[in-house]
Amino acid sequence: MAQTVSRVTALEVTVDDRPGMLAKVMTEARDAGLEFRSVVAWTGQGKGVICAVPVDLQQALSVAAGAPYQVKQVEMIWVEGDDERGALVGVAGKIAAAGISIEAIHVSVVGGKYSGTIFVKPGDVDKAAKALGI
Repeated sequence: MAQTVSRVTALEVTVDDRPGMLAKVMTEARDAGLEFRSVVAWTGQGKGVICAVPVDLQQALSVAAGAPYQVKQVEMIWVEGDDERGALVGVAGKIAAAGISIEAIHVSVVGGKYSGTIFVKPGDVDKAAKALGI
């Protein structure tokens, strides 16, 4: 499998930073029939943030419209390919050469393949996509 780089839309949910909030939100998503390609979550300043790339964006947006949480769309870069040494060097180098800082990255490896998301500032997504040829 050659490396694939694309632009994706994630849904970002902000909740109070309390035990069980990730489980609660993910249970609600599961019960609504949503599936995700990627989920990453973190906490800070009393808030929890869950950022998920849905398999079906339109379905997820429909579910989000009725959610009791603050939900926003976030554009990011999706990467996937064979797990080999230096697999992300080219992507990271192209983003750097465009003068863009990577804010965060979340990539996992399973069964010899990797996939995940690269976060850049919202104002830099178009520029990063152009640098990556997508």
